[in-house]
Amino acid sequence: MSLRLRLTVLVAAVFLGFWLIASVWMISGLNNKLAVNFDQRLRSTAFMLGNILAHVPKDALSKSLPDIINASGVNTEKGLTCQISSLQGSIIASSNSQSFPHQPTLNQGFSYVSSEQAKWRTFTLITAQYKITIADKVAERDVLYHDLLISILIPPALAIFVALVLLWFAIGTGIRPIKLLIHALEKRGSHDLEPIQLNQPLKELQPLITSQNALMARLAKGISREKHFTSNAAHELRTPLAGILAQIQLAELTQDATQQKALGQAKKSAHRLNTILDNLLVLAHVDADTPPNTTEPWELESLITTVVTESNNNSARLTYSITASQPVCCMPSAMLTIVCRNLLDNAFKYSKANTAVVLAANLTATALKITISNHAHINPADLANMATRFWRKGAENGAGLGLSIVASIAEKYQGSLILKNDNALFIAEFTVPVKVNN
Repeated sequence: MSLRLRLTVLVAAVFLGFWLIASVWMISGLNNKLAVNFDQRLRSTAFMLGNILAHVPKDALSKSLPDIINASGVNTEKGLTCQISSLQGSIIASSNSQSFPHQPTLNQGFSYVSSEQAKWRTFTLITAQYKITIADKVAERDVLYHDLLISILIPPALAIFVALVLLWFAIGTGIRPIKLLIHALEKRGSHDLEPIQLNQPLKELQPLITSQNALMARLAKGISREKHFTSNAAHELRTPLAGILAQIQLAELTQDATQQKALGQAKKSAHRLNTILDNLLVLAHVDADTPPNTTEPWELESLITTVVTESNNNSARLTYSITASQPVCCMPSAMLTIVCRNLLDNAFKYSKANTAVVLAANLTATALKITISNHAHINPADLANMATRFWRKGAENGAGLGLSIVASIAEKYQGSLILKNDNALFIAEFTVPVKVNN
């Protein structure tokens, strides 16, 4: 069911529901009011005739009675019927003796009388001299009641029908911006991620359009990043592979020391290729859309101690400090191990020889911070590029993925990576919001 039809049906159901409730209430009230008014007419006519007859002499009654009945309007075939009888039950006069039955046993008040021709509603007034019965046909009451119902119910029903037709067109006009939005999305190609532009969109549609444009912007950014990553990865993988092939060919053509040197270079290139592949796998794992697993708490001091121990030849240059009193579960320990190793490798590789490298791990109630400083000074223009994937300064060795992996981990866990100079020191600060396990 379309939105237009659904809205029309819902509004029609509301209108019809209210109309039916009002109609039932109105019909019930109308029926009662008509019955009361008809009965009041019978009673008033009976009392009027009673008052007239009380002032007419008995010797002039037979002569005056037809004129009195005619003047009272109770001698018509369709309308009121009058029957005047003595207290003993004999009929003195009747305006409709053919169809209205003689009922000498009627008591004063309202009653129903039936004959072969019709059913009557009666009111009987007993005076000192006469019994006056005024009646009208129940069928005539019903006809008038039905005529009133038709005149009351049909116009609102037609009005509701016309209103629903107009509502159909009004809803179609109202949801036209939605159709324009649907059309704008349907006509787009699979590679068209430009923002959606509509002329004078509805205020209610603006959040949807904004969210769609934001989604497309993220998709475009992700696709662009993946294309750039793929291009750079292919280039970085091609270089060591080409070196390995060249050194193998050289080893096949030479012997002794030259051959061993070529094999050594091939081994070095293979090691670099293996490092690149490992980093690419880490990046693929970090960039995955799976939610971070933060259920297993771990000890910060144990992790830092293990990383420092694995630094091998550089352990003499490294000093570290740890401030933590409780286990943490803000991120998996394997991710922080990668962060510490990459930051330490970068510090050892690009700092001055035999200079100290300082690692400080600090856990507070709100954040986990890893700070590593080394003796180096980076060109301020290069600081913004250092976390870019495959970026390297000049002909430096390395894949250019270490700091970009750290930056991706920080982003995944809603943290940050800050790279800055401080006089003669280069400082890398990795920070993530923390949840302390109580």
